[in-house]
Amino acid sequence: MNYRKLKVQEVGTDTYIDYEANYQRVPCACAYHPSHDVCAVSYDNGKIRLYSTYNDTLELIKEFTCHSQCIFAIAWISDRLLCATSGDQTTVIYDIETGAEIDLLRGHTMSVRSVSKLHYSTYVLATGGRDSIINIYDRRYTKKQGALYPISSIVCAHISSTALQKSARKDTRSVTAVEFQDEHNLYSCACADSALKVWDLRYTYSRLNINHMPKPKRMFCVPIDDVKLINRLAGFSDMKMDSNRTTLFANCTNSKIYQFDLHESAYSTTTTPKISSYNGHRVG
Repeated sequence: MNYRKLKVQEVGTDTYIDYEANYQRVPCACAYHPSHDVCAVSYDNGKIRLYSTYNDTLELIKEFTCHSQCIFAIAWISDRLLCATSGDQTTVIYDIETGAEIDLLRGHTMSVRSVSKLHYSTYVLATGGRDSIINIYDRRYTKKQGALYPISSIVCAHISSTALQKSARKDTRSVTAVEFQDEHNLYSCACADSALKVWDLRYTYSRLNINHMPKPKRMFCVPIDDVKLINRLAGFSDMKMDSNRTTLFANCTNSKIYQFDLHESAYSTTTTPKISSYNGHRVG
């Protein structure tokens, strides 16, 4: 696929896709089609627009409404199926050809902020929410009351037991991104947690228990010197893996992008994984 930049135009304090001057909506997420010159862009009004990226004109192909609230994340499931998460606590899979709703995913108690599919499957999905819950879904399972529910959940994925004891509100830490490495390993990050966590999906994680919090298989942390520089808790707004699933890029709230080597030989219990960092942008 020949990727091209989406043109953007600054209007006041917000940034908009520069296609129609009268469409004053904030784009929240975008995802390139797996095999065609098409980019899907979601907006704060619950709509998704499909743009042709074949040339610089950014032709609008189609627009449809997916949710009643802001769409925080989108992901292509196949050539025709697009998945969208929203502030209405649900995730919906749509057929972009017909605009029909194919699957409705429930299981979160707050906004659903992230979604990822197992890269070689159209059935297995993971979502992360503002409730600090990670849900795993398999679309082959039977629906209940018209919706799919998680086959596995990780509750309090990015909340410490200390935070739970101190606050009745549980100090929820939003899961801002989830990413499959393979069918057994799922990575997650949060807006107020300086550690990227790796979860072994072969393990059944316990439900909320102050004395027994879910323990990740492995963690990748922001270097302590970088945390000290900003004098506040650093977190991550997003992360992506390369096509080989061996390198992870994570966008940190300290305005750095960290590159982590995920090769098994790159880390052990006694060594620190190699970390590179890039800067030049600002995470506001």
